[in-house]
Parts: sequence; C-alpha cells; structure tokens
Amino acid sequence: MLAVYQLPVPTPYAVGPVNVYLIKNDPVTLIDVGPGTAKAGEVLKDMLSSLGVGIKEVKRIIITHAHPDHCGLAADIAGDSNATVFIHRLEEKKLRGSHDYFKERLPFVLEAGIPAEVLTEMAGERAKLPPPGLRGAVNVEILADETLVFDGGELMVMHLPGHSPGHVCLYDPERKYFFSGDFLLPHITPNPVLEPDPEKPGKRLPTLKQYLGGLDRVEALDITMVCPGHGGVFSDYKGVIEAGRRHHRFQFDRIMEKLRGRELSTFQLSREIYPNLKGWEVFLGLSEVQAHLDLLTEWGKTYCFKKQGVVYYTNP
Repeated sequence: MLAVYQLPVPTPYAVGPVNVYLIKNDPVTLIDVGPGTAKAGEVLKDMLSSLGVGIKEVKRIIITHAHPDHCGLAADIAGDSNATVFIHRLEEKKLRGSHDYFKERLPFVLEAGIPAEVLTEMAGERAKLPPPGLRGAVNVEILADETLVFDGGELMVMHLPGHSPGHVCLYDPERKYFFSGDFLLPHITPNPVLEPDPEKPGKRLPTLKQYLGGLDRVEALDITMVCPGHGGVFSDYKGVIEAGRRHHRFQFDRIMEKLRGRELSTFQLSREIYPNLKGWEVFLGLSEVQAHLDLLTEWGKTYCFKKQGVVYYTNP
C-alpha cells in the first residue's frame, strides 16, 4: 500500500496553493513540486523534513503538466537529489530553453482580435513566476500509458489532455486514489488553455473536445479519493465531473445567445462574458471562449470568417 501525503505549497496565483504529493514508498517520489520561488522551496523542504524525508532522498519527480506552479522546482530538486524527472513528451518540450510559450500562441491571440494595449498588459502580467525548465535534470523519462512500480504499490499513468496537451494523471489501483493534477478540481473547472497543435502547424488543439472525452474515461474508473493539484481531496468525483459538464453546457448556451444576430470576435465575446479580467487572466478568458467556439463551429452551430486578420463568429 502506498503511503501518500499532501503538501500544500504557496503560489502567487489567485488559485492559491498547489498540492505536492509525497509517496514515501521506495523509490521516494514527488508528484509535482510547486513553483520556482524561494518561499515555495523552503515550505516544501520544511514539510518533507517534518515527515522524515530529505531532498536528497527523492528518487522520482512526476510532473502532471508543465504549468509553472506545478513544475517550477523540478530542476532544482532534480539537481540536488539526482532524481529522475518523469514527464509527458508534449510537456517536456515546454521545459527546454528554445520554447517560447507566448510567441507560440501569438498568432491565435492576434486573430482573436485582442487590442495591442491589452496584449502588452497580458504579456507583462504572466511573469509572476520565473519560467520553469529542466536544467540540472540529468535523468528525464518520458511518460506514456505505463505503470510506475513502488515497493508496496504502483501507479498507472493516464494521458488526459485538455488543460494541457501532455497532462497526465495517476491512478492507484489498490487504494483507488486518483492523482488528478489540474484535470479534475473540487472548486473550479479547469481552463481549456489555448494550445497549438504539435502535429498540425498553424492549427489549434481541440482542447475542450479532448477534455470532455477525458471526463468520460475518468468517470468509468472506480475511485475512492481524488487527490487534486489544488484544493482538498474529495470522493464525489462523479458529482464534480457532472458539474464540469453543466458548466460547459452553460457556456455553449451563453455564447450562442451572445452571437444571436451578431458578428463577434473571440476577444469581444470574452469581454462580454468576463468583463473584469485583467492581465494574464485575459488570456485564460480568451482560451475558455475559444475552446467553446471551436466545438460549436465543428458541430455546425456557429460559423466563422476572417476580416482584416481577425476571425469573427456568428450563428448560421
């Protein structure tokens, strides 16, 4: 049986602390590590020490996804401990020096119709955390649908994209614990973040379609407790899944109503739906609306056209 401990680590984001999970069975493993700040590092080390674990004893680091609040300390911990970092290939490339997160998404943001002054504000706000990387991490293993073995238990890896292309979750078949990262959260619906398709240059990933399909896979599991990336553990996973589906149904209906008899860009729609967003939250609002528009367009419930470099949507 796996010995699991939840370690809340502070972040500068409105979502609050991120959860790091310690598995004390050999090989000692961390699921996510927290943001790359001195405060987060101190808090994590203190909590590990209180549980009788030193950083040098950590042998594996499993990254659920490459968002900086989840993986920022990975390189430091791997460098101190010589731990192996386990990460999906679609997330691993984000942590290499040549990756420019903002530049990669800029064409999609521009065609959404965002004004230059909002774009500048949005880009500046994102720098609340240093960009994460894998410098110092000598051993990196790429995750697929495989099983990670411990002394006394195992974790099954599940690739569940939608919030991030290479997002992985972990399932303990003995205790039926589900480590959900940001895929399933108790208090918010994960953002279907705007992502370029690595297999189709110039195209977006169908993030919301991926996410909704993943919910079906998770609903079919037998889960006793969900260990999320943010917030407390919970057992009513089917209730949380249904709440997520209701949220997306509501968003579809709201967007259709806003478009009735009108032609609006993604940015204009996001401003009507989320009028008070500032800084990097503007991008998250844009991602939410774009993901729903992409599915509505695929279903034939909206159609789009480009005018002066900006894509507009309307009802058929």
